[in-house]
Amino acid sequence: MAQRTGLSTFLLVNVLVWALMTTILVLVPDALERWLGFELARVLGWAVACGVWVVVVESAWKARFGPFTRFGCQLLIWISAALVAMWISEQARAW
Repeated sequence: MAQRTGLSTFLLVNVLVWALMTTILVLVPDALERWLGFELARVLGWAVACGVWVVVVESAWKARFGPFTRFGCQLLIWISAALVAMWISEQARAW
């Protein structure tokens, strides 16, 4: 039971951090675009989002997975956050 609770907590925290990363990837570039240009603002958004990931969940990932599995899974997670953020941003611009 304790292992299941640990897994549930791990998954819940990862979902919440993914949602926060996606939000950061939408809000930071849109907020900074006026002063920095969209490309540089996106880079800064990624820096902030990655920093949040590292601070909040990276140690749990290191405890559970080896480097190659961690890299592959996190790459998919981060790309999905970026794609969703881009879609949200494009939808907001279309309005």
